[in-house]
Amino acid sequence: MMTSYATRFETASRRFMGKLITALDEPGDRILLALFFATVFYLAYGLPFVIARDGNESPPLRAAEVIGFVAVAVTIARLGSDRVLRKAHLIAIAISSIALMHPWHSMAIVMLTALGISFLRRNDRRLASLGQLCIGLAWISLWGKVVLSFIEPWLLPIEAALGYVPLSLFGSFSLVGNAILGQGHGVVVFTGCSAFANTITAAFIWLSLVKIQGTEFQGWHFRGLAFSLAAIVLLNTVRLTLMAYSYDGYVFWHNGYGATFVSLAMLLIVLAFFYWGACRRESAV
Repeated sequence: MMTSYATRFETASRRFMGKLITALDEPGDRILLALFFATVFYLAYGLPFVIARDGNESPPLRAAEVIGFVAVAVTIARLGSDRVLRKAHLIAIAISSIALMHPWHSMAIVMLTALGISFLRRNDRRLASLGQLCIGLAWISLWGKVVLSFIEPWLLPIEAALGYVPLSLFGSFSLVGNAILGQGHGVVVFTGCSAFANTITAAFIWLSLVKIQGTEFQGWHFRGLAFSLAAIVLLNTVRLTLMAYSYDGYVFWHNGYGATFVSLAMLLIVLAFFYWGACRRESAV
């Protein structure tokens, strides 16, 4: 019996080594892309996550990034042994690999952006999908924050006004810019309380789910995304209203379990609308 197990193990080991040697001899573009993206993800998200956990800070890794990683892995796996990278892409990957040694923590996101733009111009749907995911990850990690810093003087007062509307029916509250003031209590809507970041995160999750599904964009994708974004804005508005209503409400919805509940609810909203749209699509077919 022991001899039989040893023989099976030896046979399986030889097959594994044979496949490994074949993969190294003809690795294909997916091996190169997998190694590059693994390095980028570690520098952009893994290392900051470990540092934040050690420093008891909020780790810069959310469900959106995890879903995005899965979408990238699935897209790379679909490449198989095909050769899809051109000489310009190989040069871009080489330059990006050197640039990753720069100590600026956002350099990995910048390189992800540049590589994503180069992939978008390819006719190969798989490589174009990879480019879209690169841009999406860079957008929710860096560029979305840059855009928000420019538009927040106009956006935050609008979001504060939306939260103020229902409060005007329940007491003497006033609206001053991006601040909602009450009797002895008030809140100021800052960037972290804006629904903007949540909407672009939701859009990226939709993009990732579509790429994991392996389909082209269809009408139900955009309709479901629109419903998701509207629900997220409504949920965030309700949260602002409850925080401005009382100090206890502020503590619960900003620092307590309420904040965790809202984050989880937003994720479930996106997943639920995507599942609903997919089910309706299948029933229609």
